[in-house]
Amino acid sequence: MIYETDGIVLHKTVFADNKAIFHLYTSGEGLRSYIVYTSFKKEKKSRWIALQPLAVVHLKAERRRSGTLDYLKSAELAHVPCATAAFDCLKASVRMFLNEILYKTLQAAPPDEALFRFVEESLQAFDTQRFTPDFHLRFLWRLTRFFGCVPLDNRSGERPYFNVETAQCATVKTDADATVSAWIFRMMEEPLFPETPEDTLPSANRSTMLDCLLAYYARHVDASVANVRSHLVLKEVLR
Repeated sequence: MIYETDGIVLHKTVFADNKAIFHLYTSGEGLRSYIVYTSFKKEKKSRWIALQPLAVVHLKAERRRSGTLDYLKSAELAHVPCATAAFDCLKASVRMFLNEILYKTLQAAPPDEALFRFVEESLQAFDTQRFTPDFHLRFLWRLTRFFGCVPLDNRSGERPYFNVETAQCATVKTDADATVSAWIFRMMEEPLFPETPEDTLPSANRSTMLDCLLAYYARHVDASVANVRSHLVLKEVLR
């Protein structure tokens, strides 16, 4: 059966010169794996070279009767990346980090049009908007809505500290100080792209926020997030 859907490329593996497997999260099928038989030699691979991680594509595929791999017949970019994006070290580091997180967390996600569109529109906006150093934090805190694990905002003078284990604020500091805790809930409600520098998380708190976010995802979304490594690069470039 032939079907068409939109997808976000999460990972690809090339075998020799004539076969590749692409893993995509799709709007209509959820996570799907596709095999491509073609030549990946320099002179013949232009058809597939655009299918880089986090590319948003409209694809046509054939569902196979057996096995877990569908056959990818064609894929066209739904959004042409900004020409300068590939040479932007800051954006490239953020995309690498988000790719690693999304590849892990979307493995078990069912088909969800709203989830797909949120990720799609956020990535496209990130590509075209001016760089902001806390986009990835805002994006991932807001993404928790689709995983059913939204942090509970029960802050008060007696409970100023966010606790990763309980997903709410507590009286004793364990994971985040009062400043970072307050910013978590700001990021849940404010735009992905703050309008002024004053609306951006202070750089002194960014590393703690990232550690808190990863611990939260590892506890409430997917334990494999604890094994990510791209955030180490991110910490260096965003210092």
